[in-house]
Amino acid sequence: MLEILGILIFLGLIGASIGLHEFGHFIPARKFGVKVSEFAIGFGPTLFAKNFGETSFRLRALPVGGFIRMIGMYLPVRPNGKEDKGFFASATEAARLEAAREISLTDESRTFYKLSVPKRLVIMTGGPLMNLVIAIFMFTFILSIVGFQTPNTTISKVIECVPTRANPEGELSNSGSISGVCKGSQATPASLLGLKTGDKLVQVAGTSISKWEDFAAALKKHSPGDQIQLKLIRDSKTLEFTTVLAAVEITKYDSKGNETGKYITKPFVGVSPDFYWQTMSVTEVPKYMWDFTTATVESLMSFPVRIYDLAYRMATGKERDPNGPISVVGVTRLSGEIAASDQSLRSKVQQIVGMAASLNLFLFLFNLLPFLPLDGGHVAGAIFESVRRRLAKFRGKADPGPVDIARMLPITYLVSLLLLSAGLIVIVADAIAPISLNS
Repeated sequence: MLEILGILIFLGLIGASIGLHEFGHFIPARKFGVKVSEFAIGFGPTLFAKNFGETSFRLRALPVGGFIRMIGMYLPVRPNGKEDKGFFASATEAARLEAAREISLTDESRTFYKLSVPKRLVIMTGGPLMNLVIAIFMFTFILSIVGFQTPNTTISKVIECVPTRANPEGELSNSGSISGVCKGSQATPASLLGLKTGDKLVQVAGTSISKWEDFAAALKKHSPGDQIQLKLIRDSKTLEFTTVLAAVEITKYDSKGNETGKYITKPFVGVSPDFYWQTMSVTEVPKYMWDFTTATVESLMSFPVRIYDLAYRMATGKERDPNGPISVVGVTRLSGEIAASDQSLRSKVQQIVGMAASLNLFLFLFNLLPFLPLDGGHVAGAIFESVRRRLAKFRGKADPGPVDIARMLPITYLVSLLLLSAGLIVIVADAIAPISLNS
């Protein structure tokens, strides 16, 4: 039941994001007098339709996006009376005829292509900017109200055995005394010292610590085999211990977070931190979002490679990269898994809203890529038109008129095919090898 509720909540957040994105286009289009014949959430067959004024509002079967249909997106005829040529000439001509059918004599002045460049830019960037506003709102809600879990210096768990490849959790192999139960490894310093859950570390090797990062930084200054002092508070009493650091092998990762197959040796005490909820000041949110945006841009730049890697792993039966691409289907399934988990309500809200925030930020950046049929393709066309007109005016030549976007339909079809293929690859991967909380 909780899993279904989690899925429905996430679908509601996605549906609201899609709807608000389209309103980001719809509102300025109506403001500038453009006729909008259709406002749709989803693609495919229509499930529900209702007319309000001159616009048909529709809910379609596939909730993977949306669109508004403005009249005059394409020039009904090619400038200068020239004919469309090439392999896609018939498709381009069909698009022009469809555009012409939508334009009545009374609506000719209400076409998209007759708007000034600044107005077209406002309309086409309105959708992505709405996603950005949603992302800012959601990230602010998560970071400043819900908060995030931060490790502190209170011990939540004492690890009994030094982790190995065969025993990565460092668990005891049988009950009894310390001697002989850590098969294949040795007891941790924390276990040998008798440290307990609830102990609060206050000093490591002479360095006072107030957060878990301080503990990790203090250990980095030492090597396995070094003797250090630990000071902690237990039941309001201060205790001091001397111990020898153990050695543990840690998986080495590359700059992209992928396993290299190599290991590095680090000093090890054998304690896990407790966590507390910490909120962030609203003034700190922009920096967090900037860092997150930078990481998202890097992911977008490597998107083709990541899709190829995913397809290769699926085709060869290799394990899926948990940090690889994931579709809306996969994220929705993951939200259901989060809702059904035994985590606190606060943690569930943080993760589900966080995924929706990340998705909106991704949509903002993705839709601004300068390729048709994305919003960024129309933005690029409008900017090109503005530059071309300015150059013509500077050279004393006649106004070349609107850019003929219809001539870019071959590229539109190619980009659409690539996006559809990438989407299918990720959806299939989410169906046969889904990413889960334990991935």
